[in-house]
Amino acid sequence: MRIAFVSTLIWYPWGGSEALWTAAADAAVKRGDTVLLVVSDLVEPHARIQALRRAGATVVTRVSGARALALSQRVRRRLRQRLRLTEAHARAVAAFHPDLVVVSGGGPYDLMFEPDLVAWLRRTGTRYRYVANFQLENPAVGAEQFEELRRIYPAAERLFFVSERNLATTRRHLIDPLPNAVVINGCAVFNPVLPVGGGPLPWPDESTWQLAAVGRLEAVKGVELLLHAAAQALGGEEGWRLGVYGQGPERPQLEARTAALGLSARVTFHGFVADFDAILRSTHLVVSTALEEGIPLTLPETLLRGRPVLATVVGGAEDWIRPGVTGFLCPVPRIEFIAAALKSAWAERSRWRAMGAAGEEFARRRYRPDDYLQIIA
Repeated sequence: MRIAFVSTLIWYPWGGSEALWTAAADAAVKRGDTVLLVVSDLVEPHARIQALRRAGATVVTRVSGARALALSQRVRRRLRQRLRLTEAHARAVAAFHPDLVVVSGGGPYDLMFEPDLVAWLRRTGTRYRYVANFQLENPAVGAEQFEELRRIYPAAERLFFVSERNLATTRRHLIDPLPNAVVINGCAVFNPVLPVGGGPLPWPDESTWQLAAVGRLEAVKGVELLLHAAAQALGGEEGWRLGVYGQGPERPQLEARTAALGLSARVTFHGFVADFDAILRSTHLVVSTALEEGIPLTLPETLLRGRPVLATVVGGAEDWIRPGVTGFLCPVPRIEFIAAALKSAWAERSRWRAMGAAGEEFARRRYRPDDYLQIIA
């Protein structure tokens, strides 16, 4: 079979979405399929893309958002319409003559921003599947876009979502049951070295309770809310520290906010740490206060390593966390609610170790390492 994989990731060099579809592409190459990859010039240098190229996949590079920002004013005007620089790679897909096109999007609606590809798919009747790695809690589009979405997505052969909540939100928004949609265990390939049969990491010393926030430092991850909530809920408590792991444009502001809140002695910014286990070895509770999400990549990996999680109810958090059993859920990503959740979690800190063990057991039962194969089945 000839399969074209198209990634809509154009602003970042990598993400959890890329781990999912590249695992499917690798499986396709290994079973003998002829594979085309369409990726941005930011994603193209990544080791997984290069490994696929060496294995026989053809790679076509599209213009990234970062590069396009340096182009002409005419292109900049088009960027305000979500970077409709799609004609060239749509022609590359057409020239490949695929039997199947798999589009991996950051959100369920990214196909709307691939007009040339969609027009070709419609004109030729080529089979296509879409992988949605994200969804806004309250999506909103114009009337014309809404009608286009209701034409594009039901026409896909299959739609894949990484959380039940993302799928339910999309069904509600489009007023469509989307019978072609399924939820897959997207996290199964985020860390392929996780030993499915292995046990949790050793529990850290409890002389100081260590909390960790892991992810890109940008507004949607909610670290600013976490800092304010920690100041409210734990500012008067002793024996805790918060480690912030990740890089991003928000770091200078977050460091300044930490100082203004009087938390400089409590909060440490570690930057990006590639070895997630190294973070967890000294961590008792992982905190994810995202405003919007598909599934926080750190959430299932944390549970699989025997650590409880406190997360806002966005994306796939509900799929993995059983409140009071494997972690804590915050119903709304707002400071007062996060502060209340932190207070509740702090009061239960003597149970964190048992919750981590329960979370590891639950996550092992839910973990489906071969789920991504549905994308090319």
